[in-house]
Amino acid sequence: MINFAHRGASQYAPENTMAAFRLGVDMGADGIETDVQETSDGKLVLFHDSNMKRILSIDGSIKDYTWRELSKLDAGIYKGEKYRGEHLVLLEDFLSEFGRSGLHLAIEIKQYGIEDKVLKVVRRYADDKDFTITSFIRESVLHLASLHDKPQLGFLSREYSPYLLDYLHKEGIREYCPEAAMINADMMREAAMRNLRIRAWGVKTPELMEKALAFDVYGMTVNFPDLLYKRLHGDL
Repeated sequence: MINFAHRGASQYAPENTMAAFRLGVDMGADGIETDVQETSDGKLVLFHDSNMKRILSIDGSIKDYTWRELSKLDAGIYKGEKYRGEHLVLLEDFLSEFGRSGLHLAIEIKQYGIEDKVLKVVRRYADDKDFTITSFIRESVLHLASLHDKPQLGFLSREYSPYLLDYLHKEGIREYCPEAAMINADMMREAAMRNLRIRAWGVKTPELMEKALAFDVYGMTVNFPDLLYKRLHGDL
């Protein structure tokens, strides 16, 4: 079971910042999940939302701004004064600290067309066994699956069918990532038949965490890695 800190320890610290990533590790996570988008001047930045309003209090998307403009914004104050001054993080800076740390990294592509660039940067800092590139964007995952030296890949989905699992297996995509609430015994059985591992996302409550644990998933992304760590190590 890999305990992935979802955008870092995002329940407690501003998501996708170095503060959240470091806190997740301190809380016992053995993996980190994060999201990648590209700025207007080609920099790869860790950010989830399609609009920046929730986190940065400005309208628009990451792709509408240069890195110089974005680097000046406060990405921590929305979580309180304690985190005032936290900034957005470049993929390279994240990887320079965590790429060969022994953690497993789940790198989610949020924009179609940046796949090769993301893979090149990740491989500069991390070994293939230590990262998985994922996306909800089927075309992004399929493009990487078509490479002769494809990395470990995961497909994030809100849908499930045995036909989808057949398709993933045929394309050499070895990880299926459903929302935790969707997981059931049939899904787990069908995935095992195709040698697919399952990583749950959307683990928003301790109850969903317990459900994912009961189905013995490969890993899950949680906003509260401390609770999962305690549960896995007998402290809850």
